[in-house]
Order: sequence, then C-alpha cells, then structure tokens
Amino acid sequence: MLPASLLNDIQAKIEEGDTFLDADAFTQAVEHYQEALLMIPDPKYMHDISLAAFTALGEAYYYSGNYHDALSAYQGALKAPGGVENPLLHLRMGQAYYDIGEFGRAADSLTRAYALDGRDVFEGENGKYLSFLSTQIEL
Repeated sequence: MLPASLLNDIQAKIEEGDTFLDADAFTQAVEHYQEALLMIPDPKYMHDISLAAFTALGEAYYYSGNYHDALSAYQGALKAPGGVENPLLHLRMGQAYYDIGEFGRAADSLTRAYALDGRDVFEGENGKYLSFLSTQIEL
C-alpha cells in the first residue's frame, strides 16, 4: 500500500496529463504520464495506481497514432491489478493491433473486450473494429 500523499501526487500528475490529452497535446501528456509512472515504486505492477498510469500513457500514444508504444503501455497496464478484466484496455489493444495490421492479435483483444462488456465497449468508436470482429466471431 502506497502512502496517501504519494498516491495523491501520482494522481495529480495523471490528471495534469489528462488535461494535455484532452487538448490533443500528446507530447506533454506523455511526459506527465511518464513522470507519474516514475513516481510509482518498483515493482510497478503491484500497485493499483499503475493501471491508471499505464492506461493513460497508452491513450496518449494511441491517440497520437503511435500504436507500438501504445501497445507497450497497455501491456504494462494488463499486468497491473484490474488490468486483465478491463474491457477498454482490451479494446484499445485490439484497435492498435488492427491499425498496425496484426489482425490475429486484433481479433484476440477485441474478442476479450467484447466478452467483458459486449457491444457497449464499442459505443462511440469507429465502426470498422466491430465490423472486423463480426468477421471473426459470432456477435
């Protein structure tokens, strides 16, 4: 268990990154998320806050089109408490795999997202991902 003051500092750094992410200032968002991750003691994957930090970093990379770095961050998030059962995480990984042409991995991740949250996780997303998934599994 991390001290409350450290958790607050990490959360504040993530929220600063979120402000930049919302403004499409991806480089600054990445910097803040990386700073948040540096504040988390090793092993990082043992702490609940790691899920938020790794996922946020993945989002900044994903929305900037840097899919390989996004996947690396999302894979870190998968190892954190709550990562495996997070449908958004699997959705984003599936989208990133799809966008780099790794369709087998895309199908696997998108299937996991669908299994965890059904069509709801795809709401508001580009329809190509759900259409692709419908060619891989019965929806």
